[in-house]
Amino acid sequence: MVAVVTGGNRGIGLEICRQLASSGVTVVLTARDAERGAEAASTLGLPNVVFHQLDVGDPSSAARLAGFIEEKFGRLDILVNNAAITGTTSNVDDPEAFRQELAGMDLMQRIEAINKHNTEPYEQAQKCLRTNYHGTKAVTKALLPLLQSSSHGRIVNLSSSYGLLRFFSGDELKEELSSIDGLSEQRLDELSELFLKDFKDGQLEAREGGPMKEGSSRTRRPRRSRTPIPGSLRRSTRRCASTVCILATSRRT
Repeated sequence: MVAVVTGGNRGIGLEICRQLASSGVTVVLTARDAERGAEAASTLGLPNVVFHQLDVGDPSSAARLAGFIEEKFGRLDILVNNAAITGTTSNVDDPEAFRQELAGMDLMQRIEAINKHNTEPYEQAQKCLRTNYHGTKAVTKALLPLLQSSSHGRIVNLSSSYGLLRFFSGDELKEELSSIDGLSEQRLDELSELFLKDFKDGQLEAREGGPMKEGSSRTRRPRRSRTPIPGSLRRSTRRCASTVCILATSRRT
């Protein structure tokens, strides 16, 4: 099998690459930064891991990746959409101490603590949606024909607990987003633009049923840090990656 992992140069993405490759899957590790991505692939030391540059926010980059995979492998069996950015900027003075503080909190306490230390500029919200939503969609579309050439074709999308519908305001919006059969790509595009408009106009809390109630942090992935990772978080990373690998490689029943 052949797999692509976006954002594979560190964290959960790197661990997914390691576990997939260790199970015999040929892995295309991708990253926006070519130097860091190549270094990450080399660090794994596995012969069935190759690196290819990918900027999720650039459709032409996704097209180049698709061309590379088609020429080298002729198909794609697994796509793991892991790459993402935050929709906030952090003003935490000591990231490691703050990480340790968060470790002893439940989910809602973590959200409250993180929000106190974050700012949410409009430009970052734009960039977040351009990467996490539109970029992921563009990569998926570029690679979909190759996935359809496989008898196993599988897509696994990683997200964050911040994206749970219980954090959205308005029952009408929750119902619409829960309707798999009735929700269209066009409508999702409209909602993303509505979110940005309300964000810019300061109407997120005022609009009942608006896309988000408390700002763009609800659209983001957990903030990545280069500080040392405690053992408990390493174990959590391995468990998360293991779940992804099971979903990616298990046969349909």
